[in-house]
Amino acid sequence: MGVLVFRDGNFGRLKEGVISGGDLLGLDREKDRELIGWLLSMVGESKREKIMRRYGVEELPPAAVNIDDPEDQLYRTYYVLLEQVMRESSSEVLKKAAFGNRRESIGRFAFCRLTGFAWPAGECDAYSYRTWQCGLKKGVTRKEIEDFCREMTERHGPFENEAKAWLHELPLISDGKLEEWAKGDTERKDLSFS
Repeated sequence: MGVLVFRDGNFGRLKEGVISGGDLLGLDREKDRELIGWLLSMVGESKREKIMRRYGVEELPPAAVNIDDPEDQLYRTYYVLLEQVMRESSSEVLKKAAFGNRRESIGRFAFCRLTGFAWPAGECDAYSYRTWQCGLKKGVTRKEIEDFCREMTERHGPFENEAKAWLHELPLISDGKLEEWAKGDTERKDLSFS
């Protein structure tokens, strides 16, 4: 497996453009598609060509661009993180990311993956994608969600307010709905998250 974005400060290193050959080894061409495209866009041309041959990529994937705001700097990394939070298998790694990354996107995705929480879509269409909605990590129980939210609150973590709100909202959510979210069904039209 190549780079694990949520572990050991890897995301910060990658954002700074510090990419090693090993970061791209063993990635899944389909499941890591956004990550591969993002990493390819940041390496030098000779290295890029070698990596593209290894993965059978004939041309550099186009950069994801927010059509409503082409200057949106978060758009591409948002979708890389959305893809990669779904690939992270460790609850402890996600918990560490949620506590250790203030309110940055990586922390938001980690918090949402461990709780099922999502921010409401923004009023501006250009940024309405920024809900950090990513379902619920498989195997996370209601009690684990509650315990994590309590810990976030008690430690005055970066998502203290969201954790408090979610503790009030959670009793209204059925076990069946939590199970759906853990299976990848992240649509939640029946709830408001204000």
